[in-house]
Amino acid sequence: MAKKKKNRYGNPEKNIAAQQAKEAAAQAKENANDGYEKSSKAFAPAPASEKPMFMRILVLAIAAVMVLGIVVGAVIL
Repeated sequence: MAKKKKNRYGNPEKNIAAQQAKEAAAQAKENANDGYEKSSKAFAPAPASEKPMFMRILVLAIAAVMVLGIVVGAVIL
């Protein structure tokens, strides 16, 4: 024998309205979660660079030498 669905209210129209409200709330919650996941990915930190630390130090050292050369060149002139 099949289980009979329990009616919360005595009025069938209220039962239908309550079921529709429940489904709408579940759908809204699901949509809100999807939007949050998409927006959180947009503000996620960038993945770590593949360059090793040595390369970063080397590039900074070269840039520092170039800036120092420009400054020394401007002072001498």
